[in-house]
Amino acid sequence: MTEGMLAVTVFCMFGLGFYIANKADKFLDEIQENVEEKQHSSKIFFLDTLSDEELLIEIHEYKSQYKKVEIIIFDGQTGDEKKIFDHNTVA
Repeated sequence: MTEGMLAVTVFCMFGLGFYIANKADKFLDEIQENVEEKQHSSKIFFLDTLSDEELLIEIHEYKSQYKKVEIIIFDGQTGDEKKIFDHNTVA
């Protein structure tokens, strides 16, 4: 009788451990996806290598993929920075 109760208790503990590990794995996967999205959401374009049409295509692709889009123009020679577009898209 005691061996049976011990077996059921051990089985329940393994089941509970598996359930908690599964929930923790899903939670950590969501965190990893959010971190990867933030890391890969920035992109640098050099205006002398893109045509106007190519630049507009890239901007529209970003607007469809990400919740927040900002376009910042930076002049490397003078160090001036100008934000020309700040848009929060509705997903």
